[in-house]
Amino acid sequence: MRRFDPEKYYAPGDAEMRLIATRGTLAVWRCEGRGPQYTKFGNRVFYLGRDLNAWLDARVVEPRATGEHRPAA
Repeated sequence: MRRFDPEKYYAPGDAEMRLIATRGTLAVWRCEGRGPQYTKFGNRVFYLGRDLNAWLDARVVEPRATGEHRPAA
């Protein structure tokens, strides 16, 4: 998967940001104190690529091995 350039700032409306969420979802997350870390320049919001990569890395889910099954209740 293509990663974010760690030194580049991304605006919520940039096409690359669709990998994370829609512009509206990002706005809701900011209001709720959730989502990736962001920076404000005046009234504009930007996301640094290294912060986006770290946020994505923190959401990696390791699937269980295929041979492991939970017993039926």
